[in-house]
Amino acid sequence: MVELIWVGIIIVLFVFLMHKEIHHLTVSKFEIHSDKIPVEFDRAKVVLLTDLHNNTFGENNEDLLRRIRNEHPDYIMIAGDMLVGHKKADYYGTLNFLKVLSEEFTIYYVNGNHEQRLAEEKDTKDTIYKEYHDILEANGIHFVHNRTIKIKRKDAVINVTGLEIASDYYNKFNRPAMTNEYIETCIGKCNPKTYNILLAHNPMYFDYYVQWGADLVLSGHVHGGVMRLPFLGGVISPQYILFPRFDSGRFEEGSSTMLLSRGLGVHTLKIRIFNRPEMMVFTLNRDE
Repeated sequence: MVELIWVGIIIVLFVFLMHKEIHHLTVSKFEIHSDKIPVEFDRAKVVLLTDLHNNTFGENNEDLLRRIRNEHPDYIMIAGDMLVGHKKADYYGTLNFLKVLSEEFTIYYVNGNHEQRLAEEKDTKDTIYKEYHDILEANGIHFVHNRTIKIKRKDAVINVTGLEIASDYYNKFNRPAMTNEYIETCIGKCNPKTYNILLAHNPMYFDYYVQWGADLVLSGHVHGGVMRLPFLGGVISPQYILFPRFDSGRFEEGSSTMLLSRGLGVHTLKIRIFNRPEMMVFTLNRDE
């Protein structure tokens, strides 16, 4: 009997900690430096959102909205999976949150694999996904699915490109090999003279994003590895890779940087251990 009581206490404690972990977000801040950043964009601030998965922070996501407003960003960039890719999931909370956000900020959005699933399946593409996409687009959100948008300040430009790779590249097993040629078929060649921000939901292919020419990659998908351990980092990726090379934080290769967010939500297995949801904020700095 005593053993059962202790088991019950442990289960209740675990559930409490999971709820606390899932609904208490952190804000991580980064400085990005490059001599390719035009002087007109010096000190421009961006909030990165990803992997909300219909999670909420306060009623109507007021806590998340407050955190964003407190940063006074110039732009918001979304690296996908704001929804759960299931036809029975309630996505109206996320839709309304993004509608409110779009009234105050300029937003650039690329699909993650969950939006992509809704866009591809025959019983959701012309219903759930179309409604979600069309309403947000009508509210001024810029979708960058395999296309580039030029952000202009006076006569200066930086490029924001969204990469949407085929669903097969998210497979847990038997994933096709990524190639530079495939990325170029999706988004064309990179202009090396312009500062290029690449929204790419899946960080697994960072090496290829670098070869394409991305100066800054913004990703999510991995949820920080679900559980984080001291010195070891994230434990497992959605592709069942143990201790994935790219789990969360900042990664550098040559002159390219990737910011990989732990994301804002969970789905299916609603577990986060030592791995609170994360909103990333970064500031662009012109290096002379």
